[in-house]
Amino acid sequence: MKGVILAAGSGRRLSFHNGWRPKLLLPVAGRAIIDYTLEAFCRVGITDLTIVIGYRGDVLKGWVGDGSQKGLRIQYVYNPDYQLGNALSLYAARSLMENEPFLLSMADHMISPTLLARLLGIQESANALAVDFTSSSSQIEEATRVLVSDDGLVTHIGKELLPWNGIDAGAFRLTPVIFEAISDILGEKRAEYELSRAITCMIDRGHPLLACDISGCFWQDIDTREDLNLVRKTLTGTGL
Repeated sequence: MKGVILAAGSGRRLSFHNGWRPKLLLPVAGRAIIDYTLEAFCRVGITDLTIVIGYRGDVLKGWVGDGSQKGLRIQYVYNPDYQLGNALSLYAARSLMENEPFLLSMADHMISPTLLARLLGIQESANALAVDFTSSSSQIEEATRVLVSDDGLVTHIGKELLPWNGIDAGAFRLTPVIFEAISDILGEKRAEYELSRAITCMIDRGHPLLACDISGCFWQDIDTREDLNLVRKTLTGTGL
């Protein structure tokens, strides 16, 4: 199975305070943010990765390289329209997925190998989202919310969703039907094309999205300096 990491965004709220340095290269416990995501994939045996780059992509690519030093094989895809939403970044990688299921992660969501391992345990033909049902207040504030039915299916997803009972942890197991859904929303006139909208379209097309319970697994979305300071405090000395 292949992995896709979306790393095209500017992360302007953090980059602004760091000389517009890509936020994925900011240090946490002696390593760059992106390094934790790469290690998580490697530790669950997913070594064939596609990284979608955009803002300062040359800098990020220079840091990560071809992945060989980490036991990975990394290809890069450039999304020139990265400011128009993360669905376009995923769509840019469609030709490399070879019509097979893949794991997807947002690069600014630091995730643990345990979280990815739970997604890998989902049946091969299913689409699934990593959902945290016990999120902290810091994760909830700016998170994408989900509503999960009693039979374990994600029925709705969105940042302003009400009611809701879980939080999108930024990692998915997806099949190529997601690219059909993205193609559909590209026909809509929108300021941004977000993955959550494509996921909704995929569900509406009759392709269920399972909620993979990752409660208790480490993950942290890093959008603000407060998020960065929290994860630095959490990981210092933990060995993660």
